[in-house]
Amino acid sequence: MAEEAKASTPLENCKVTYFDLPGRGEPIRLALSAAKITFTDERIAFKDWPALKPSTPWGSLPVLTLADGTVVAQGRACLRLVGKYTGLYPADPLLAVRVDELLDVLEDIGSKTNATGRGLEQAEKDAKRLEAVSKGGNVYALLEKVDAFFGTHGANGFAVGSALTVADLAVYAATGMLSCGFYDGVPKEVLTPFANVQANRKTVANLPEIVALIDAQTNPVYGVLKEARAL
Repeated sequence: MAEEAKASTPLENCKVTYFDLPGRGEPIRLALSAAKITFTDERIAFKDWPALKPSTPWGSLPVLTLADGTVVAQGRACLRLVGKYTGLYPADPLLAVRVDELLDVLEDIGSKTNATGRGLEQAEKDAKRLEAVSKGGNVYALLEKVDAFFGTHGANGFAVGSALTVADLAVYAATGMLSCGFYDGVPKEVLTPFANVQANRKTVANLPEIVALIDAQTNPVYGVLKEARAL
């Protein structure tokens, strides 16, 4: 798959522009790495973002720039494009829609977590976040559904079907972001109750190309992605 992708797509020597975080741009990096596509990993410091923002298509990151100068934006759109070129996005429409379901619910999990406690004093915010990710909370409920989804639609440690897709890479990034300390009040152990999610994280974390990408990162927030290898 990887050698075919390198030979037959415009992805070779593309550039991914995003922050130095396992956020919305990380699945794109992961997918290119998994497919052994050579790319420039441009990581933007937060201090440089205001000057760059007006030049981006939608005033947001990530942005994917192909070698011919074509610019594509919006995280899930970029991820699907990479997935289609590399075979990591299913050709079967029913499998593809399952992948899309996961991509969308991961966005919901991030949005709900970020919105929880907004505007409150720090201690109150932390308490509300902890409540949301604990049993009975709205984020916990979504994680339960994701865990059950894996049991129904995945196999062999993968999220959809029995082979790697962009859904697995998106889950690995999003769960890493959730548990890395980026969100105040969310404990590192937030994913412990979800056996299928943890098994999926371990599967992805141990892929050689993913190991190489994550080991190259020095930002401490990537620690939980490395630790997932030992789950």
